[in-house]
Amino acid sequence: MNPYQSKLNRDLKDFFEDSDWHKRSVELVHGYMQGTYYASKQSRVDQLKLLDIDELVISLLVGTAHFRKEELFSSVAAILAGKLGFSSKQAAVTTTAELLAVICETDAFDITKDDKYASLYLCSKVPLSDSLIKAIENANYPPPRVAKPETLEHNYSSGYIGHNDSLMLGSGNHHQGDLCLDVLNIINSVEYSLDLQFLSKVEELPVTTPETPDQIKAWELFTSKSHALYKDLAKFSKFYLLNKVDKRGRIYAQGYHVNPQGASYKKAMVNLAKEERVSTEVSI
Repeated sequence: MNPYQSKLNRDLKDFFEDSDWHKRSVELVHGYMQGTYYASKQSRVDQLKLLDIDELVISLLVGTAHFRKEELFSSVAAILAGKLGFSSKQAAVTTTAELLAVICETDAFDITKDDKYASLYLCSKVPLSDSLIKAIENANYPPPRVAKPETLEHNYSSGYIGHNDSLMLGSGNHHQGDLCLDVLNIINSVEYSLDLQFLSKVEELPVTTPETPDQIKAWELFTSKSHALYKDLAKFSKFYLLNKVDKRGRIYAQGYHVNPQGASYKKAMVNLAKEERVSTEVSI
């Protein structure tokens, strides 16, 4: 989780802590847990009885509050499934979807679909302050740093101020062995800039053409957020991208909307901030 999300989630947790949404949701979830179900579902529900329901409900309310615009219900359930800590991902997603359907009765969010055969969507209805809504809009994925990143000193550290995170990609891959932090610090210190001429003349197109309404909506959301970030970064002469490694030692830039390892458009829009003229003369 990036540092902006960490603070935002703490603020949202404070918002929900003593709210009627929280109290009513806990009551509804306990009612759901007291039911009798078919064997596989009963097994999933029994696992919930080992959890702190108050904390679980808060985490689900905080998670759904991020979706101020309609999002695929299946995607939301998959994103929040990790809150349950189940060993089976499928069981976690299914149970999360059921819990969201239960909590929906509090009107903290809507679960809707356009017609009988359409996909389900979730959208938060909780009235938040303008500052919280703005924070949600700005905290989806850590943006590039415009100041030089903090020096990485151990495997659970970050280039962001006041935020630590595993430098290993992939769940369960973190370790305390040698990750060549000196190499990561060198790569993190590379200065980039946007190619504004390219951005002003070339339209960003999807790698594969979106066909369904869900795909079209997802692409429109992605491009609108990308353009907003480009506009913000254009105010600065340089920026930095943070990097992590996978278990094979390969290094990956942690940019979503801006990434020199991304699709062709993403590669083309990024320049090195320190430009040098390439000579056409060849020495023999």
